[in-house]
Amino acid sequence: MIAGSKSSDAARPTIAAAAIARDEEEDVRGFLESVLPWVDEVVIVDGGSTDRTGAIVRKIAPQATFIVSPMDAEAGFAGQRNKCIEHATADWILHMDIDERVTPELAAEIVDAIRRPDKNAYRYRRLNFFVHRPMRCGGWQHWNRPQLAKRGFHRFVNRIHERCVVDGGDERIGQLRHEVWHLNDRDYTERVSKNLRYMQMTGDEILATGKTIRWYHLLLYPTYRCLRSYLYEGGYRQGLTGLVFALYTFSSTFNWYAYAWEKQTHIPRGQLESEIAERWEHSGPAAPTDRLSESLEA
Repeated sequence: MIAGSKSSDAARPTIAAAAIARDEEEDVRGFLESVLPWVDEVVIVDGGSTDRTGAIVRKIAPQATFIVSPMDAEAGFAGQRNKCIEHATADWILHMDIDERVTPELAAEIVDAIRRPDKNAYRYRRLNFFVHRPMRCGGWQHWNRPQLAKRGFHRFVNRIHERCVVDGGDERIGQLRHEVWHLNDRDYTERVSKNLRYMQMTGDEILATGKTIRWYHLLLYPTYRCLRSYLYEGGYRQGLTGLVFALYTFSSTFNWYAYAWEKQTHIPRGQLESEIAERWEHSGPAAPTDRLSESLEA
C-alpha cells in the first residue's frame, strides 16, 4: 500500500485521475490498474468510442465518472481536458492519457506533495516509449508539464498540444522527481495512424497562419527536424531506434506541410472528369455516354 494513500489516510486532500479517451479498449485496463489503488476518483471523458472502452471501464471501475462527449472542433483537446475539470470533485486532479501508467514511486510522491498548501500544481516528467522502447534521447525526453493541479486553480488552452495554465504562475508550481510512463503506441502502424489524425489538425493550423507552402517547407523543415532529433537531441545514442525515430520525425513533419500544400492547390475531381469528357466530345467517335445509351436501348 502506498504511504498516505486513500486507504490509510482519510485526512489528506483528495485526488482524481482524469483522462480523455477514444477507442482505448486495449489500454484502459492498464490505466485503471495504475490509478485505482491510490486515487479517490476517476473521471474519463470519451470522445465517442466505437469499441469496448466504456464497457471495460464500467466493469472494472463502476464508481468511475464516464462521460461520452465528442470533441469540439474549435476547443480540441483542451476542451476535452476542461470537461474533465468540470466533472471532477476531488481537491486535486492528475490529468493523464489512457496510455500512461503511474509508477508506485510517482504515486507516493504525489500523495505527499499535494499536502503542501503553497502550491497550485506540480510538473512531472514523462518517460516516453517509441514502439515500446524508452526514449531518453531524440527530443521526446524534454516533456515536463504541470498536469497535476488543484481543482479550481487551472485550465487548459490550445486546440492541439494542449497546455495547462495554472493560477499564480511558476511561483505556485512545484516539481516532482519521478516520471510517468507514457507507453504510446502498440506498434509502428498505430504510430503512423495517430500522426495522420494530427496531420490534419496541424495542417489546418498552418493554413490558418496564411502561409503559402513553398518547396523549402516540404524539404528543409522536415530535414531540419530529422537532423535535430538524430544529432542535436542525441537520437544516435539509441542506435537503430534513434534513426527510425528521426526518420519518422521527417515523415510526420512532411505530412503537415504536404496536407497544407494540397489544400492550397486542390484540384477538384470534377475538373478532371470535365476535361476527359470534353476530349471525348471533340475526338470524333461517339462519346462513351452515347455508347452506353445505345447499349441500354438495345
